Amino acid sequence: MPQKVGKEQNQEMLVPLYDEREAPEPLPFAGLDKSSVVQDTKVFAASSISEKKCQAAMVKLLYLGARGETLTASEATDIFFGATKLFQSSHQDLRRLVYVLMKLLSQSAEHMLIATQILCKDISSDNDMYKANAIRVLRKITDVQMLGPGERFLQQSIVDKNSNVASAALVACLHFSKDSPDIVRKWSNEITEATKQKNHMVQYHAMGLLQKLKKSNKLHVLKQVQSVSTIPIHSPYAICLLIRMCTECLLDDFAGSQELYQFVQTSLRHGSEMVVFEAAKSICSLPNLPPKELGAVVLILQLYLSFHKPVLKFAALRLLNKMAVTHPLAVSSCAIDMETLLGDPNRNIGTLAITTILMTGSEHSIDRLMKQISKFLSDISDEFKSVVIESMKVLGKKFPHKHHVLLQFLSDALREEGGYEYKMSIVDTIATFVETSAQAKEEGLMVLCELIEDCEYTKISQRVLTLLGREGPASPSASKFVRFIYNRVLLEAPCVRAAAVCALAKFAAKCPPLRESIMTLLQRAGRDNDDEVRDRALLYMALLEADDATLVKEFITDVEDDIKAALPPPPAADGAPAPPAPEQEKSGLAVAIAQEETENKWALEMATVPQFKKMGKPFKSSEPLALTEKDVEFVVSCVKHCFNDHFVLHFKVSNTMEDTSLYGVQVKVSLQDDEDLADMEPLFAIPCKVIEPNSEGNTYVCLKRDPDAGYPTGSCSVAVVFAMEEGDDSDEFDLPEEIVFNLSDYMARRPLGAFNSTWDAMGDDELTELAFELDTMQNLQTAANEILDFYGFAVHDGTEEVKVGGENYEHTLLLSGAVCYDPPYEVLIKAKIALTTTGCVGLNLQLKGAYDDMRDLLAQSLVGA
Repeated sequence: MPQKVGKEQNQEMLVPLYDEREAPEPLPFAGLDKSSVVQDTKVFAASSISEKKCQAAMVKLLYLGARGETLTASEATDIFFGATKLFQSSHQDLRRLVYVLMKLLSQSAEHMLIATQILCKDISSDNDMYKANAIRVLRKITDVQMLGPGERFLQQSIVDKNSNVASAALVACLHFSKDSPDIVRKWSNEITEATKQKNHMVQYHAMGLLQKLKKSNKLHVLKQVQSVSTIPIHSPYAICLLIRMCTECLLDDFAGSQELYQFVQTSLRHGSEMVVFEAAKSICSLPNLPPKELGAVVLILQLYLSFHKPVLKFAALRLLNKMAVTHPLAVSSCAIDMETLLGDPNRNIGTLAITTILMTGSEHSIDRLMKQISKFLSDISDEFKSVVIESMKVLGKKFPHKHHVLLQFLSDALREEGGYEYKMSIVDTIATFVETSAQAKEEGLMVLCELIEDCEYTKISQRVLTLLGREGPASPSASKFVRFIYNRVLLEAPCVRAAAVCALAKFAAKCPPLRESIMTLLQRAGRDNDDEVRDRALLYMALLEADDATLVKEFITDVEDDIKAALPPPPAADGAPAPPAPEQEKSGLAVAIAQEETENKWALEMATVPQFKKMGKPFKSSEPLALTEKDVEFVVSCVKHCFNDHFVLHFKVSNTMEDTSLYGVQVKVSLQDDEDLADMEPLFAIPCKVIEPNSEGNTYVCLKRDPDAGYPTGSCSVAVVFAMEEGDDSDEFDLPEEIVFNLSDYMARRPLGAFNSTWDAMGDDELTELAFELDTMQNLQTAANEILDFYGFAVHDGTEEVKVGGENYEHTLLLSGAVCYDPPYEVLIKAKIALTTTGCVGLNLQLKGAYDDMRDLLAQSLVGA
């Protein structure tokens, strides 16, 4: 009778038993130790060679070497002498292992030079496997000066018919050339002959060896390029190497290397994708190339964006991303193709596509881009999200008026789930907006205040509190940030409470109206349980009560900057891709040089028009102003040329249509729309007869102005007139943008050798001094930039940069320029800006030169602007 099984016993019986067949198989060399392997190598010296045992011993020894085990010099030498007997064997697999073993033993064995004769014998044999492997071992155990007769064998092997032997010889020569380049250079004829072989690797190795010997000599590179037309290079690797050699020469002397540049351009049409990308990379690396030269590269890369291979799409995107940093307009034509890649299953491709789109997007497309990115971020990991967020720093600098849209997007991103690195990248991006844009300061700080109300990462809270202490006091409504900061003193961990106390102290130091209330908050913090928080609060209270500006500046407001200045810059991570850096502000000298080059370019172009030759050189030429969008059938831009008694409007009209020409193109300007421009009178217009498809034409409008009647400002509407068929009636098209005449159009840079001495020489009788309060600015650097942009004068003594960002108390700009007249009025300006107690910027403006009414006009126009 069967026994009754209990419930617990039944459950135990249901547990599956361990099946030995499911256990993982042990590794073949598990538990292998060096001593037993060294003992096994004794089989090498046996009277009769056992191929099987010898191969097993060598495989074990090579396994230990690959695992990192090292042999002593005596062990390696004993094994080497025993293994030399194996060269007598004709067993192919055994001999192949012997060569590999010799390369391993060369690291520690002694007296290996005695194997040179054996290896030279193998090199001179008829067995290609012996020859190639013997050359590789020979390179490891000796140098070219010790080869003796082997030198001749190595030289002959360079032109061997077998590609493996030739490649091995060329690579050996490449290594020998490091120590003995003169000896290898004697074999230049054989190396040059090897470049004519059809095998891809032989050509590549020969080309690389020649490059090392010739050190990328320009004449050598030119000779190689010229020989391609007669003896084609079959190896794409060799062509890529030749392109890199051309690139080095082009970077040194672009103007004198046009034949090399033509070769690189021709390589864009090569059948190998590798060569095409190398040529595109080469052209992208050349500085100061006009956008027109990049058109072919962009077109080819655009085609690769639609390929099925992920590696091709990614390579094309990388180049477009690199190009977008310096030539965003050239890459903008690929925007639609890149947007289709946002849904690519390869997240690397999608991330790179969105960062490139952000670099090339226009201001009117920001809203649409933000919606696309919001959907895109939900499908990728935090690592890729951080890359996208970092790229938005460039977008914020490029379009400062769109800060509200960008901050709203970043605020939404902060509310979503994410790790520490992702959240910190968002905070860093918002901090960049706050520090660089006065318009984004208050909104950005409020977003960060809301974040620290419920933040799980203490380092992020500390980062935000530090930023609030630095930027918050300059805000018009600084008091509202104090509440968020003090909440952290009550609710957070000690390290966050300490950072909050520091932020409160900075508000008290920089905002005198808030000092009394903040002192009360610091008194409460002085009773904190944590020593660090309590000590900081008591220290700051003592400093503020002492009312010593020097102590407050040294221990409260400037302490962070002093610490940063004392620390060394962080080293760059090797191999880590650097985020796209914002465009650096040009120095005063660089701006002056660029301005002079631009003016000379426009002067030369104007001199080619007979009607303008008598007018001479323009007093000032403006930057091109876009009057239409860039994706319409005809694109129009305008450059304003100011003369003493004339104003010439220079219109550039681009016909973007593929199969339609524009005839009788001219531009109509309606000055009667603005009464302020009544003193200007249209004299004549110069039309453009025809503009072919995909080409550009010039048309001009000359306006007469009375220099004694002042400097008229205002705006006027513009219309383009042309016919699409020769002989047909012309059609008129109103342009969406107006031409605006500003006072700055009549002012130009005039650098001085010594500003202060010229200022003192003018005397105080030519001085006009006025004081203003700039309500819309709360940052000294922002105010300085606005003044520089308005006048456009030359800056002296590096005063264009406020030394301590927006926290310095005062700063003085030194400017020099001229106002259009015959002769021009020379004007010098000292603009002293300082932070007021209300958080605004005060301006003391001193002007010398010209006459009283002119100086008053220049001063009042700045505030009115």
